[in-house]
Amino acid sequence: MKKPYVILDFDGTIANTNNIIVESWQATFEHYLGHRKPVREVEATFGETLKHTIEELLPGEDYEEVRDFYRDYQYAHNKGAVYVFDGVREMMELLKVEGHRIGIATSRTAHSFWTYMRELDLDEYVDVLVTMEDVKKHKPDPESINKVLEQFGAGPEEAIMVGDTKYDIGCANNAGVDSVLVRWSHYVDEEAMEAEGYVPTYYIDKPDELMELI
Repeated sequence: MKKPYVILDFDGTIANTNNIIVESWQATFEHYLGHRKPVREVEATFGETLKHTIEELLPGEDYEEVRDFYRDYQYAHNKGAVYVFDGVREMMELLKVEGHRIGIATSRTAHSFWTYMRELDLDEYVDVLVTMEDVKKHKPDPESINKVLEQFGAGPEEAIMVGDTKYDIGCANNAGVDSVLVRWSHYVDEEAMEAEGYVPTYYIDKPDELMELI
């Protein structure tokens, strides 16, 4: 077994939360700015913390007020809006059957993560969880992956990180862990990402391709 430990991002990797995230931001922009933003601009924020996005796109607004507006909108409109990407449930099941252990490194809170995972009936597959509340520095800083590895008692050479944004790739690269960018989620300008120094070890188009790498 080349990679006993598989570390997954949540949003855009395990579950398609893209639409509800975009709509929540658009509602927030309409409320505070009076207009929506191009979808590509919103997608470019995927993987960031709420604090970073708010400070960048809504400068001068009160962070906690905007955060609460965004979260309240998402919680009020997320019923039926989030689903597991095709093949991911089967991938996670096969990982467990073959003896791999699954860690999660997410910029979500633990509450929102577990809420979605229980609704999607995926919570049994998670061995280790590190959320935004567990770290001081967020992706692409390596702290979240390092904390997952620490809980597993594993070295970076034993793990692989799977995510959908440059922040996941940067986090893995900075932690010395092989990285996988998934292509089943949303548009990513791969040339621009690599030009910024976020170069994945692998790209995969379908979840079952992960098994060939580990």
